[in-house]
Amino acid sequence: MARTNREASGIDRRRFLKRGLAGGGLLIVAGALPFAIRSTRRWPPHAPLRLLSPDEYAVFAAAAARLVPGDGAGPRWPSADALDCAGKVDALMATVHPEIGKDFRRLLRLFESGLLGAVIAGSPRPFTRARAADQDARLEAWRRSRFGLLRSGYQAMKRLADATYYSSPEVYALVGYPGPPVVPNLPPPNSPPPTLPTPSVPR
Repeated sequence: MARTNREASGIDRRRFLKRGLAGGGLLIVAGALPFAIRSTRRWPPHAPLRLLSPDEYAVFAAAAARLVPGDGAGPRWPSADALDCAGKVDALMATVHPEIGKDFRRLLRLFESGLLGAVIAGSPRPFTRARAADQDARLEAWRRSRFGLLRSGYQAMKRLADATYYSSPEVYALVGYPGPPVVPNLPPPNSPPPTLPTPSVPR
């Protein structure tokens, strides 16, 4: 079951966030720093959270808002917030192995860091308080980083945003997907066979 959850979320602990001692050290430091230092801009959740803190939820919600559906999407496409991508990720991550969930929360803290943002993308503000252009620059810096930890972190957030956005029924028609097949209701295993009508024989 844990393996299935990892595959569904695009996260494998051995490949995600464990790119050497330096990467692990960054995550430990990120987890130790209080969010109060970062002045995270809150993003009100749509429902009670199961794993993420309100600040961690806000970080992913802000990232998802830049990742999906993308700047080229027209007004017909709903926003990531309208589909509650962050809430769906919170529910999903509550079902994975606790250590994977802990690492994901540390990743969000690291991504929010204005200090790291200043170093890799020239943006010293916390991600949730940065301008849209600066947010895009930080995402791109993580995507293209020479550090495996940051590239893996970007891919994890991107895949989670894509999965929760494009699996929403609200976008099926926009991508030309008719929806999942309808499975007929089958009778219980021990139910008697249906009674067939007696054919009428002409005399």
